[in-house]
Amino acid sequence: MILSVLVLLIGQQVEADTALSADHRFKDNGNLTITDTKTGLMWMKEDSYLKDGHWLSWFESIRYVNKLNEEGFADHYDWQVPTVKELTTLYEADKTNSRVLGDGMTIHMDPIFAEKGSASLWSAEENGNYNAFGVVLNTGKRFNSHKKTKFRKAVRAVRHLN
Repeated sequence: MILSVLVLLIGQQVEADTALSADHRFKDNGNLTITDTKTGLMWMKEDSYLKDGHWLSWFESIRYVNKLNEEGFADHYDWQVPTVKELTTLYEADKTNSRVLGDGMTIHMDPIFAEKGSASLWSAEENGNYNAFGVVLNTGKRFNSHKKTKFRKAVRAVRHLN
């Protein structure tokens, strides 16, 4: 009898730690990560700005993800700075995560991710010696900025499940 109750309680705790997005595409793993069942990618639930409270240059975003791997964030050691293609999979025009810069910029991604992060996320892709690409989650478009700029930019680390 006690064993049955324990199994039932543990089962309920596991269910409470995970949640699905309204369209069942994203799964909150309960460890500050989100799994995209459509792409097979696992994302940080919070971007670097939400997690640490400051904006990052492209160079700092690379170091940030390296540090996540050194620390074994969410018990994983294979985090990467995403590609532009990977970042664009987060953009969903019909969804609203939150607004930034007052009401001026809407972050169009699933609300299962942490709210009020950066709307401009760096990618791993460089554009020559001085610039790099990223994605603006207000429009889903690629941006091209100087690698040293930090203005309202962050990184959201990703890892491949397959």
